[in-house]
Amino acid sequence: MTLRISILAHALRAAGGLSVGRNMLVALARVAPQHQYQITIPGETDCEEVGYEDICDSFPDCQKVVYAHTSPWRRLWYEAREVRRLVMAFRPDVLLGLGNRGIICPPCPQAVMLQDAHYFYPFKHYGKITLYWRLKYHYDFMHLRRVIRQTQLVLCQTPVAQRRIRDFYGYDGRMLIVPNTISQFLGRQEDPSLPVPLRPYAQKMRLFCLSNFYGHKNLEMLPGLFRRYARELRDVVVVLTLPEQNKDARHFLRAIRQRDVAEHFVNVGPLPQMELAGYYRHCQALFLPTLMESFSGTYVEAMHFGVPVLTSDLDFARAVCGEAALYFDPWRPETIKDAIVRLRKTPGLAEELVAKGKAHLSGASRSWDEIASEVMASLLEIAEKQ
Repeated sequence: MTLRISILAHALRAAGGLSVGRNMLVALARVAPQHQYQITIPGETDCEEVGYEDICDSFPDCQKVVYAHTSPWRRLWYEAREVRRLVMAFRPDVLLGLGNRGIICPPCPQAVMLQDAHYFYPFKHYGKITLYWRLKYHYDFMHLRRVIRQTQLVLCQTPVAQRRIRDFYGYDGRMLIVPNTISQFLGRQEDPSLPVPLRPYAQKMRLFCLSNFYGHKNLEMLPGLFRRYARELRDVVVVLTLPEQNKDARHFLRAIRQRDVAEHFVNVGPLPQMELAGYYRHCQALFLPTLMESFSGTYVEAMHFGVPVLTSDLDFARAVCGEAALYFDPWRPETIKDAIVRLRKTPGLAEELVAKGKAHLSGASRSWDEIASEVMASLLEIAEKQ
């Protein structure tokens, strides 16, 4: 059966959303090339070198729609008016909304993937954000509530997310768990050399904090942590990946310098996926003090590269990592300090966590082609029931 499939991917412009979007579309082009596609993607000008245009070109029959993001207000207008018009003109048999996007009164059955934890966790987990962002998430939440009432299939990434989504939205319809997995764009892992920015810290304990600067990532507690526990953490360095062009990230990095803890941080900036292997393999742990995630593919990447995981003792992390992580309370700095010190001083603990991670990954991981095939089978099913 050949379908006309409209895919909304224009909101997947950065971080984990970008990784999921690219990997999903590449896999769909391989496993289901026979269908006709309309794919809405973010423009290269607002998210450089994301590669969506080349991915769309790999589909034999694809109508590519490029959305150029200029402001949050433009995106509200675009999603409220233009997206529906474009979808209606394409006359799809089924719509797949990635990036927490769907449409109200769709012209066909729709599936929506909720992969941003803001839409199913309470404000306590948001961290420090402005009133603007609180209002925006509240608006999106109300919009999603209307969309989900007209959605035949909701995709999410873990059983924890599934439970929370049902509770938040009162959704009792069909759901499919679509986990994240190893990115197809990662670099090779065989003995990468020590990255140049890490060479001055070769004798330190290096914690790899692969994250952009968002409130829920809980990075703002780090300067206070290292100032309060200067003696216990004197040989520890956190490797950050923050974009210095981001205003909030610049303020954070300035606060680090002002609080006399700069020697505990090195910011290498956003890293291409092909360079991640070197950083994973030359750090003693992945360190994520995050307050909420939908999945976080960085957990899986750390297990893949044989790196211990230090992260928050919250339901999303345990759903992905199981026993393959050392946990702490992200709201209590002393527990973070204790976890770091325990990993550094306990003989064999790092090796034990790595072994558990490898075992966990081998038992739970699927390929992107397998995931895309399952998604496509579900899309065919809801289309046939039209």
